[in-house]
Amino acid sequence: MLALSMWLQGVILILRSIVALMCLFSSLAYSALFKSDNTALLSQWLVGVHQSTNDVIQGRKVNIGLQILPIWQDRIDGEWLYIESNIVDSANKPFRQRILQLVATPNGLIRLYSYTIPRASDFAGAYYFPQVLASLTQSQLSISSNCELLIELKVTSTFVGETDAGSCLTNSSGALLTTFFAVSEVNISFLDGGYDKFGNLLPGRLEEPVTFLKLEDYASNESNQ
Repeated sequence: MLALSMWLQGVILILRSIVALMCLFSSLAYSALFKSDNTALLSQWLVGVHQSTNDVIQGRKVNIGLQILPIWQDRIDGEWLYIESNIVDSANKPFRQRILQLVATPNGLIRLYSYTIPRASDFAGAYYFPQVLASLTQSQLSISSNCELLIELKVTSTFVGETDAGSCLTNSSGALLTTFFAVSEVNISFLDGGYDKFGNLLPGRLEEPVTFLKLEDYASNESNQ
């Protein structure tokens, strides 16, 4: 009986080791699936200060600024970014603030998800004072549309993305969303459009992509967790 008991204990220890290894491999696979060299590179090219070259609002040419910084860098479910848009040299608060999530997929593409932030004005200026984001959690975020961008790294060293129409609900009210997106080491371009309730692409307020030149890289060593 003693020998049988010792044998059973040995079997249990082996099974526990197998389970632990399976959990480890599962964790590593999970991490590899949601993050990749390409998501890291795209995040690196996005973060920093950018300024538009050709944006027009209500018939008047204006300079739009983008400030993008990385957040939640210890998470394994993709790269997370905070993005803030404002009119350059204006005392007004930012007119758009979003959280972006870059997720690697098994086929090598990247999915970009955009989230809205509750009481977004409370986090204005986070690029320069990232500590203001300390209280923000993922559970507070809301997906900003039913569509995602599918992004691919081209041989021209440019990430190019288009709206995944298959992820859009066809009963949507034609809300404005980004339908084209391109990022290189030195600039960002995007074009807005939308889908009607039948799933047909609608033109946005712009006839050509808005281009933003990168003015500076994000150099802060602070991380917002």
